[in-house]
Amino acid sequence: MHKPLPMYPKARQYGVLVEQVGDDTMIYDTERKEAHSLNRSAALVWRHCDGTRSLQQLAALIGEQLGTAQGQALVTYALDRLATAHLLEGVPAEDTDFVSRRDMMRRMSAASAAAIAIPTVLSIVAPTSAMAQSGTTLPPDPGVDG
Repeated sequence: MHKPLPMYPKARQYGVLVEQVGDDTMIYDTERKEAHSLNRSAALVWRHCDGTRSLQQLAALIGEQLGTAQGQALVTYALDRLATAHLLEGVPAEDTDFVSRRDMMRRMSAASAAAIAIPTVLSIVAPTSAMAQSGTTLPPDPGVDG
């Protein structure tokens, strides 16, 4: 069962470090010790989620910036991915299941889907200091003289 999207989504601004790397936006969650890589379309949605724009306003803005009429499906999918990564305020990750990738692709025309990048949020858990100090090393490469 799909949960309703927040009417005026807001990107999390506390406890995160943000760095632009090429077309991607890297976000480090200092509370959860997770790093997230947002592609251009996901980053556009995240940056414009300021709590004052409705879903329809976001869809129009993102659609214009990406040159697609499929802004609503794109924004909905991106918000689902951002909420799952704990990058939205007031949306517990367990309440996310707004739209599946399959639903989003069904809503978009093939031409639109091919022309723009599907919003992607890649997440990894950063190693703790205990892991870093564990002393585990890779075995020597047998092909390299030491």
